[in-house]
Amino acid sequence: MLLGALLSLVIDLLAAIGPSRERIVRWWHRQLCRCMRVELRVHGTAPKAPVMLVSNHVSWLDIPVLGALVATRFVSKSEVADWPLIGRLARAGGTEFHRRGGGSQGTRKLIARLTGHLENGQSVTVFPEGTTTLGATTRRFQPRLFAAAIESRRPVVPVLLRYGPDPETATLAPYVGDDVFVPHLLRMLQRPRIIVDVWFLEPVPTVAADRSAVAKDAQRAIDERLALNPPELLPDRAPALPRHRLST
Repeated sequence: MLLGALLSLVIDLLAAIGPSRERIVRWWHRQLCRCMRVELRVHGTAPKAPVMLVSNHVSWLDIPVLGALVATRFVSKSEVADWPLIGRLARAGGTEFHRRGGGSQGTRKLIARLTGHLENGQSVTVFPEGTTTLGATTRRFQPRLFAAAIESRRPVVPVLLRYGPDPETATLAPYVGDDVFVPHLLRMLQRPRIIVDVWFLEPVPTVAADRSAVAKDAQRAIDERLALNPPELLPDRAPALPRHRLST
């Protein structure tokens, strides 16, 4: 908590005297990955122009992994704001928090904010499954937030995250079922290294497109790559565990 508070203060001070908030937050994500002994293996090219990144969702670690590679704002559920360290980092980095059950009006306001970020030259990252999984399959991509990419005429870049390739990491990384953040974090810290493969796939155009069609195209691209590079889970990891809802 203290580290998170100090981080937030440093970001506010540095942003006030010149360096961009996005650059500082990206640096912090990289340092967090280093502390977690995360080894990133990147396939494809991380986008530099403003885009909507849409990724499969396995763990809370997905955010620092992607944040280390791309200057982007994330969308997360409102409860994440109260998490130790991660919540402070998310708030300081301009994460858009979405309260579940807020109704269609809340969703429209969120879409308007995301559209504004994209039009102002900032990338945004959405986890359209709306929940975490074991990483072996994807759940249906919810199309609502894709409207921001269509309204801003920015492309959608599908991203596949895979933890492993060793079965121990692939099995430990998912934040699912009854997992609790701090114990899960401590278990992850016990790993000698955490290999994460990140695939940046071909952009999906959004000009004159339908959000449902764009969502399906993005999910299809991720599913096709996942079929070629599935995670190797230990046999005692039940695929039917209930999922945590971390992001939208």
